[in-house]
Amino acid sequence: MCLGGGGGRMTTPQREYQNRPVTVTGKQTGVDDAKDTAKATESLKIKRQKEEGTYVDPNLTTVQKLTKSGGGNKTAQQKANLAKNKQKAKDMAGARLKKKYSKGITGRKTGVA
Repeated sequence: MCLGGGGGRMTTPQREYQNRPVTVTGKQTGVDDAKDTAKATESLKIKRQKEEGTYVDPNLTTVQKLTKSGGGNKTAQQKANLAKNKQKAKDMAGARLKKKYSKGITGRKTGVA
């Protein structure tokens, strides 16, 4: 009888980054052209993500979403082939079901066509 179990699963420590996320708050006084704190925070966040290698350019992801192929334009031949294959699959499935349920308890065909 075993009690207490074996070795537990050890968790790996989180990677430590020297450039942790920064939030810039406050206001600049006595300056003609004050910096926007939201822009400063965002630029620091992006800089940190680029250093870590986790930055994904939002413009590229938007382009990929918009250009993702959802079937696209098909030629008349391709449409006909798809329709033909779909109908063939329906027919084969129907034939399988018909064959499966065409026999009664006795094993003889019941006469249902």
